[in-house]
Amino acid sequence: MPLIIKDTQAGFIKTRISTDNIILAQEILSFANKGKKNLFCAKFDIRKAFDTVSRDFVLARLEQKGIPPLFISWVKACICDVNFSVIVNGALEGFIPSTAGLRQGCPLSPYLFCFVMDAFSSLIDNNHFMGAHFGNFKISHLLYADDLLVFGEASPANCDNLMQIISKFSKSSGLFMNLDKSSIMLPSHIINDNSICRSLGLNHKEIINYLGIPISFKRIKIADFSPLMEEVSRKLSGWNASLLSFAGRLQFLKFTLLNSIAYWIRGSILPKAVIKFVRRIASKFLFFGDITVVRKLHLVAWDTVCKPKNKGGLGLPSIPALQYGYNCSLIHRIYTRKFPLADWVFMIYGSPWKPPDSKATKFWKAICSTAIDSKANWTHFVTPSSPSSFVWDYWCNKNRIVDLFSLSSIFGNTSVSKFIVDGSWQLPINIHSVAVNCISSIIIHDNYRECLVWDTVTGRKAKFKDFVSDYYKMLPLCQWDCFIWHKKHILRYSVYSWLSLVGGLKTAVELNRRNIDVEITCSLCNGYPESTGHLFFDCSYSHSVITALIPDCASILLRPNLMQLFDWVNDNPNFDARTKWLKYLTICCSLYFIWRERNDRRFALTAASSSSVCVKIKKAILAKVIKWRKDNSMQDLF
Repeated sequence: MPLIIKDTQAGFIKTRISTDNIILAQEILSFANKGKKNLFCAKFDIRKAFDTVSRDFVLARLEQKGIPPLFISWVKACICDVNFSVIVNGALEGFIPSTAGLRQGCPLSPYLFCFVMDAFSSLIDNNHFMGAHFGNFKISHLLYADDLLVFGEASPANCDNLMQIISKFSKSSGLFMNLDKSSIMLPSHIINDNSICRSLGLNHKEIINYLGIPISFKRIKIADFSPLMEEVSRKLSGWNASLLSFAGRLQFLKFTLLNSIAYWIRGSILPKAVIKFVRRIASKFLFFGDITVVRKLHLVAWDTVCKPKNKGGLGLPSIPALQYGYNCSLIHRIYTRKFPLADWVFMIYGSPWKPPDSKATKFWKAICSTAIDSKANWTHFVTPSSPSSFVWDYWCNKNRIVDLFSLSSIFGNTSVSKFIVDGSWQLPINIHSVAVNCISSIIIHDNYRECLVWDTVTGRKAKFKDFVSDYYKMLPLCQWDCFIWHKKHILRYSVYSWLSLVGGLKTAVELNRRNIDVEITCSLCNGYPESTGHLFFDCSYSHSVITALIPDCASILLRPNLMQLFDWVNDNPNFDARTKWLKYLTICCSLYFIWRERNDRRFALTAASSSSVCVKIKKAILAKVIKWRKDNSMQDLF
């Protein structure tokens, strides 16, 4: 399908991504507005697309595309022999045959629909419709399944031509446009805007939501991101928070909230005010479980939470880190795949390592900033079809030609492939001999090799998490992450060990330090001020718990704090890897239940003996250890 479906269709085709169309659409609108081009952008809504498409048209399109007759007969059997029934009083009553449409939910339907919409692409490209023109870059429409966005010259004659194309497509395919739900955008400098709207029969709008993200000729305002902020607030409010623990809220943020934000990040540049809003509301949800609180004390900065686990955080990536990761992935894709956004980038901008000019959009300036920050991780290879910029990319022994020989004024945005003929260098005669010798020494690889590769330590192909990790490369490594995030850790207990190590537990000493008047004496031993170091494990109560669970640690001369206990386990030569995991798990579990006992004594006015707490800890650990394979010896310890 990537070979026979036009590249303007981004839906359900391998290697094609919907957000590329969003970015390209906004780029076209921005440049049209800055260049005072007479261009319109119309979004068409297809009425009941999957339900009304002609099956005969689907089969005809498959035949036109050269699909084998046997396969077409299989498809015909799948889509034509479809009957429906009505449930009356809980029982099926008769069957109703269907004559048109594709079944929504059928995994075959989206691909068949792409064949149908490809007919529209062929019609609009072959009927003298005047689309958007920017130098050698031409585009008339973008598609994601049935989401249709059309760019064209804003003239009545061109609009009439478009309506004739739509009418012809509708009569053939059975797909008709719902003009009431369709809309058009026009730049402010167009004078005949009313005649354009009448020609197409569409309502004029300043901003359009394309695939859920706002696009416009004008600058996108903060208010246009209100759907995202409302979605974030809706997901983090309600009954969810009251039923989730700290670890549960962390998982909720990681797998629910970030997925919502990630889509917007891939298709737009979030304003600082939106990022600040998301940070604030996510922080309230994680630490308090309530996003409506006005002022409440939490002791850990959100930037610390968003660090990787090996850097001392909880592994929840920040919005800038996600943006950096998506920018890196886009840089890699524009060099290794051919799609409309890549053609636009190389025609308009030349290279992400070329300093952006004043006409560049916020999107491209962010890409250039990421490219500079990550340049040490990229390796360029020269191939006969490489789109790498001859002057601006780091393909010459990890150097740029502009830095070595100052040839930018001569070659501009020319690609490396222009100087390769039959697999050999053919350089212009006006280049200095030193430059010729340097360039000629660069190996020209075959086209099967990617021309831009992200360097990884393991040598494997880079993944998105590698890009995000690179964002935090300047932060120092944490010395204790392997103690609480080991292979057999339990998140519910490990997060409280993390809070203890980063100073996030609200002990009496920490609260008094912030002028919050509470009883400073330890609720467990009633003898010393309650601090994190005292609770774990200088307190006589907590020390008796940990020595009952790990008798070996009683050999330590003084009562250890949490880090000293972790170091003692790590440095003990008598413990193998699995034994260490068990000891780490025991320490984290003990910390969790000791902290719960402390809270019960302070707020619930109940108390349990150290032996009772030990029983709770042993049951919790056994529930985990019993699932370990080939570890009966571990189970015997409890």
